[in-house]
Amino acid sequence: MDSSGSWDAVVIGAGMGGLTAAAYLAATGSRTLLLEQYAVAGGSSHVFRRKNEWEFEVGLHYLSDCGPDGQIPTMLRGLGLQDRIEFLPMDRAGFDTIVYPDFELRVPVGWDNFLANLIEAFPGEERALRKFVGVVQAIGQATDHSSTPASTRGLLRFVADSGTAARWAVRPISALLEACDLSPRARAVLSAQWISYSCPPSRAPVALHAGFLDEYIGGGAYFPRGGGQMIAAHLVDVIRGHGGEVRTQAGVERILVEAGAVAGVQLESGETVSAPVVVSGTDIKHTYLKMVGREHLRRRTAERVAGYRMAPGFINAYIGLDVDLRGRMPATNIFSCPTWDTPDDVYRGLIASDSARDRDAWLEDFERRAAAFVHSSTVKDPESDRYAPPGCSSVESMFYVPSDHGLWGVSGWDCQDWSYRRSDVYQEIKERLTETMIQRVEDVLPGIEQHVVYREAATPFTQQRYTRTSGGSAYGIEYNTRQSGPARPRSGTEIRGLFLAGASTAWGPGIEGSMLSGVHAAAAVLRRDLAGEIRAGKVLGDSSRLSAGGPGWDPLTASKRLARSAPKAIPAGQL
Repeated sequence: MDSSGSWDAVVIGAGMGGLTAAAYLAATGSRTLLLEQYAVAGGSSHVFRRKNEWEFEVGLHYLSDCGPDGQIPTMLRGLGLQDRIEFLPMDRAGFDTIVYPDFELRVPVGWDNFLANLIEAFPGEERALRKFVGVVQAIGQATDHSSTPASTRGLLRFVADSGTAARWAVRPISALLEACDLSPRARAVLSAQWISYSCPPSRAPVALHAGFLDEYIGGGAYFPRGGGQMIAAHLVDVIRGHGGEVRTQAGVERILVEAGAVAGVQLESGETVSAPVVVSGTDIKHTYLKMVGREHLRRRTAERVAGYRMAPGFINAYIGLDVDLRGRMPATNIFSCPTWDTPDDVYRGLIASDSARDRDAWLEDFERRAAAFVHSSTVKDPESDRYAPPGCSSVESMFYVPSDHGLWGVSGWDCQDWSYRRSDVYQEIKERLTETMIQRVEDVLPGIEQHVVYREAATPFTQQRYTRTSGGSAYGIEYNTRQSGPARPRSGTEIRGLFLAGASTAWGPGIEGSMLSGVHAAAAVLRRDLAGEIRAGKVLGDSSRLSAGGPGWDPLTASKRLARSAPKAIPAGQL
């Protein structure tokens, strides 16, 4: 069995959580090794290219609160990455556009603007709308996305700052909508953005919805110039520039545990790496139940982890158009909803897993009722030439689907050998769902269907194959009323030296939540308040050691096929 020596810390998984944790550990002087089983660093935030013409985002579609003092710029500044990534503002008059039959609502920056748009859309419900927005705004503005989920002090501060609205924080959104006595149509519109965080209104806590809205309405919506791969590539640069190592195509088989403490990891190749600290930024069930193993866990821990409800996976259609959308639509996301069915009815009918359902009936129901989140990098980053050929546009259209094997016609599927792709039933379902996602684009941009010149799609099985997430979930464990706040995993674990980062932790899914989980995981390892330090302006990374960027630099190339190499020597006293 080959051994590659020892490190101060090993981080598993190069998603946003793992990358951020590894970057902060390396920047503060820990010899850090980051291991990623796929060929590209970035996890669900990476991009892919086709035919040297098209570039598509896997998971980064917009970012919140990226002004100078926003959460993400603050975390990047702490690593010496200030001014390395530019965040382009989306349309302030409507960064999200909610479309139902014969109805459109633009979601703008500014709470007063949002309320005004709602009252204009539903003039007879002003009192109810003011009540709903008042509660959501109070909770959203009282939420510190770094400290509220992370500490008892943060929770107590949240309760004090949100006042009487706090009583709604952990109740489902549907309960607040009902208490405000809003019409069915207003309820549907006000909860349409559940697609952004994967939990339907009957299970999503008001605090989740409020925090999401305040991040964007209060802080604005942004897209990184150069696309989603930019953040991952710069974090890789921080790790390598501070003496760490990033290795792709280096899957971890086991987390080695001896006498209740981490001893290192064993790779799928058989190689072992010794380290007193392991941070897992990968799927929480895979981490505990496969890499650690039940034999090293308390029984109740294993049962709790096995019982976590995962967020559903996506059907994501990647579409190339031979038309330039930059003159046709603003920099907005479109929530394309084909019927006035409530989000909960749609979720129960289309997504809640049931292998006994009639496949043909389900497909027909999906084609009629499935909504979609529609995104175009071409529109959001108009000066880039990476997303599409000249005069063309790239578009993505996505919605949730069950990952139930029976429904997809796959029996005993194994993501390791990709055998599911040989199923005729699977391919037929995938094709019909792709057509539906294209139709949702056609619904909001009439005539666009005739301009489709490239198309492909990813399913929950695709996600599981590339990221090894349970059930193909990109959002980790579902952020529902029973799996929110203190009920979600934090950084530390019952195994000494093992720490967690990623979408399943207290900070929740998404780019910001995952990056925050990485900061707090590194802080737990180092036993220092990194979040407080960087918020106070401390810069831990040395920007003179960074080399990414400049003419001809490609973030995707910089993030892929990173091989084993000797760590850079850093002179004493320079960290």
